[in-house]
This record gives sequence, structure tokens and C-alpha cells, in this order.
Amino acid sequence: MLEYTYMSEISNTSTAEIEKNPSAEELFAQLLELEPKPIANFVPTNAAEQKELFLSGEVRNPDHVYGKLATLDFDENRKNIREIGDKLIALDDTSEKYADVYEQFTQNYLNKTSFMELAYKVKTAETPEDKIAAKEAFMDMNVELFGAPDQATYRSLLAEKLNKIKAKELSPAGEKIREELFAIFENNDIESVSRFKPSDETVQWLHEITTSEDGLYTNMLKHVPEQASFTDEEIKSIFEKIITEEFGETLASTDADKGILWSVDVEDAQSINVKASEKRIVVPNGREVTLKIMQGLVVHEIGVHFLRSLTGESTDLLPLKLGLSDYYDTEEGLGAVMEQGRQGEYREAGADHYITAGLALYDNKDFRDIYEAKWRLAILSTTKGDPSEEDIAKAQAANYGLTMRTMRGTDELPWFKDLSYYNGAAEVWKHLESIRGDDTEFMLVLLGKANAANKAHRRILLETATV
Repeated sequence: MLEYTYMSEISNTSTAEIEKNPSAEELFAQLLELEPKPIANFVPTNAAEQKELFLSGEVRNPDHVYGKLATLDFDENRKNIREIGDKLIALDDTSEKYADVYEQFTQNYLNKTSFMELAYKVKTAETPEDKIAAKEAFMDMNVELFGAPDQATYRSLLAEKLNKIKAKELSPAGEKIREELFAIFENNDIESVSRFKPSDETVQWLHEITTSEDGLYTNMLKHVPEQASFTDEEIKSIFEKIITEEFGETLASTDADKGILWSVDVEDAQSINVKASEKRIVVPNGREVTLKIMQGLVVHEIGVHFLRSLTGESTDLLPLKLGLSDYYDTEEGLGAVMEQGRQGEYREAGADHYITAGLALYDNKDFRDIYEAKWRLAILSTTKGDPSEEDIAKAQAANYGLTMRTMRGTDELPWFKDLSYYNGAAEVWKHLESIRGDDTEFMLVLLGKANAANKAHRRILLETATV
């Protein structure tokens, strides 16, 4: 088993206190303390109140208060990020080999800081002119950081769902929902376009890699007992056992004297999240999942997000533990692809997130319109013909959350982060199709948080050395 080295924890230290001749590890630790965190800062302080008002119909759209954004000094954060980034780039042991990588990493932090500031300006603009300017700048940065949905792909994905729904035999209750759904869209006759699909041979190759007797996830999944469901604490316990028993890692809860160690925490959160910069895996309080979902979480969260951070940290390039520039699509995409590989079945990933983004961007739908379309799409796509009142209530609650996931930060504009599930999965499958049977190339896919299909990233991966 690989041995991983950990940098010493450095906390509560201003840039002025960095020693005269700091190491790359020390400077990088300082930079990580300034990591901009849109997910954490886009959590509203009045979420429950606004959800109740929205679902009751008292307001057309939620108006969230993003209190964490109001506490940030964006200018000071950018200044400190730039200062530490410049010092890191200037070091002899980084400037010769990895200067460009550290510059891109620093710029990504600067851009994400500005992205959060623009979201704050959209919410707090005092004049219509200021709001329009903030919205335009927000969307420009949004596209630069996360890309934008392709209109033809969006309309094709939506058309497929609508055409399947159109052909269903429904009860009077279901027919009423269908009529309401089709009234939302002006044009329902768009034809589907051809979209990439991996060969059966590639899907089977990945299935063998992940599930054979000595497969990538075989031992990890042995820690998941055969039971119907798992509570938040059971999810935490399974994650901890895999981290300690399969990877030989020490948890922070058992030894706090070894520096920054991995931990699994149950707390208020919207989703399970591997926070590599903090070495934490967060499990939402109250989360309960089925056996099938639990197995998928082991593959996705531990077998991709956690594993790639660990392998990245074992190299001499520090950003590989957190992600090179433009890595994010394939990070989430790889998680989805590995789940499909384990099951031996290809599915188009992230289509629902893609449709949500398309509704906002290309059809100018607001929060209310997106929600009303999404819950009807969801229930009519899954019902056998006669949705019950309970089914409807569940679909509405779930799709409020999914709409909020895309519109959070401003409540008015789509955040394109979750396009990565669709775009990333497609890119990963295309790459696996091109390297099928080449185990060496496959290992590069798991060597840190990078995109092995990107020529520049591949070159960097090949140049790294294990420390």
C-alpha cells in the first residue's frame, strides 16, 4: 500500500507572519486557508422560512438571505490569495517545473472569490442598473468557471423526456399533471440529437476493473452490510471503516497529534461532500439511504473523490490533492462513471441538472417556472400511470431542493456547477473508450484530481514523482 505524507497544520496565521523562507508546503497550506467556498457560502440563513412560503404559494420565488457572503472581505481575500500565490510561484522548486500549475490554481481561487462577490452584488444591488451589471458579470464568470449548457443538447434531453411522457397512459390525475406540464412549454416537437454512448466492450472493461475478485472497489464494498437502509451514523461508520481498514489512514478522532487527518462528520448539509482541502467528509444530518445508494456512495465519494485526493497528495505536486485548473467536470463525471462501471450498465448522467440549467438560460424560466416544470417531469417520468397525493408531495419537495441547488447564491440566475455531472461523465466515457485495455493509462485517471483526457494535465501527471 502506498504511504502518504501529510503537511503540517498551519492555522490562524496571517500572510505577514509567514516565515522569511517558507517551503512550498507551508505556502500552499496558507493558500488553502483562503480557499473560496461557494457551496458553503451559498447556504441561506432563512432557508426553512422561504421554502415554506414558496411551497404554500405565498411568494412566487424565494428571497434568500446569504448571511455568510455578507461577512466576507472580498478585496482582502483576493489580495492575500495573490500575495501567497506569487510567493509560491517564485520558489525555486516550483518555478522550474510547476509555475504554470500554481498560477492557474491561484487564478482559480481569485475567480471563485469574484464569483461569490458578484452573487452578493446581485442580491444587494441598490439600483436596477447595478443589478443588471452584476447579473451580466456573474454569468460571464459563471461560464468561465463552469461552462454553459449546449442549447441543442438541452433541448434534446428535454424532448426525450417529454416524448416519453406524451406516450404514457395516465389516470385522470396523471393526465391533469401532463396537461399542466405541456402548458409550460411552447414547443414540444423538438427532435432528439445523437449523443455519445460508450461501446458495450468499454462498459464491460470498466465493470471488470471495478468488481472483479481483486477489483478496485471489491474490498471497499465488503464493508457495506446487506440491509435495507442506512442512517447518517451508519454511513459515517462505513466510511470510517473503509478509510482506516482499506487505506490504512488514521482518523482525526483517534489521533489529533499527527497534523491534519481525515474525518467523517455528520452535520447540517445539503448533500454528502468530500472536502479535500479540510480532509473532511460531510454526511448530512438525518440522511437515510437504501442499500443500492449506499454502495454507490462508497464508489463515488470514497472510491473517487477521497481516493484521488489521497493519490494526489502522494505526489510532489500539491494541487493534485485538490484539483488542477479545469479538473472539476471530470471529477464529478468520474464518480458517476465509476458507479455505472460497477453496475455494468451505461446511463446518461446528470441530465436533470442539465435540463434545469437549460430552462433558466435558454427559456428564461424563473425559480417558480423551473420548479413547476421539474416536479411534473419527475413524477410523470417515474409513475406507472396513477400518481398519488403522496407521490406528488414527495416530487414537489425533492424538486424544490433540486431547483434551489441550481439557483442558490442569487435565486435568480443558474449556477452551472452541476453541469459537470453530464459533461464530465461524457468526457470520461470518451476517454475510457480511447484507452480501453490500457491499464497504465487507466491508472493516470486515478492519479490525483486531474483530467487525464486533457493533454496538458496528462503531461503534468507523467512528470510528477511520488514523495
